[in-house]
Amino acid sequence: MKNKEAETNKETGSKKLVYLLSPVRNVTEEQALTIAEHAKSLDVPEIRLFNPVKDAPQQDATGYNIVMAELNFLHEAAKSGGRVDILWNAGGTPSEGSRVDIGIALALGLDLNLIHIFNKENPTGPQICFKMITGMYVEDVEKTKGVIQNSNQVLIDWDMEMKTEEQEWQRIFLGIALGEMAKNPQLKIKLGEVIGIDPPEKKSYVKVVKEIEARQTAN
Repeated sequence: MKNKEAETNKETGSKKLVYLLSPVRNVTEEQALTIAEHAKSLDVPEIRLFNPVKDAPQQDATGYNIVMAELNFLHEAAKSGGRVDILWNAGGTPSEGSRVDIGIALALGLDLNLIHIFNKENPTGPQICFKMITGMYVEDVEKTKGVIQNSNQVLIDWDMEMKTEEQEWQRIFLGIALGEMAKNPQLKIKLGEVIGIDPPEKKSYVKVVKEIEARQTAN
């Protein structure tokens, strides 16, 4: 299958755009090795890989430029038949970023290619996003996309904690809203109720949404 894909890309002179979605913080040596091996397998002329750790501006103070770099690549990948390769960590501290990324990918209609599952036998935290990766909740996602597509503005409520499915859904919902904004730049995103304290010295999605709102208002 991969050889056929490579031949097609070679013939057309195009590259397959692939977004690497994997754990970043607190990865074990074994996890890091598995991720590195998969990234190395994608280091071929036929593929243009986006690895957020290397290709997004991680030193960004608020996180806005990181999110925009990821969103722009995912949008470009969606328009050219790209995909998202996923190495999912079902355990450890649940990743906000992974859930936002999946939301974006679902909104843009990207193929989700589940490569590996870490801590499959010892999951922690809410897991509805993982179920979405495996093809569940399709109707719910499509319904949410439809509501957003028929709106001029999306309100993002946010709880600084992510321990429940409702809190997890906030991350996925933000991703869907961002994906829809990429397709329709006229869509406004506005911060709603925030529960908890957003540390001023840390990157956060609250800061990202505030930055998007400020830029949209300025324009």
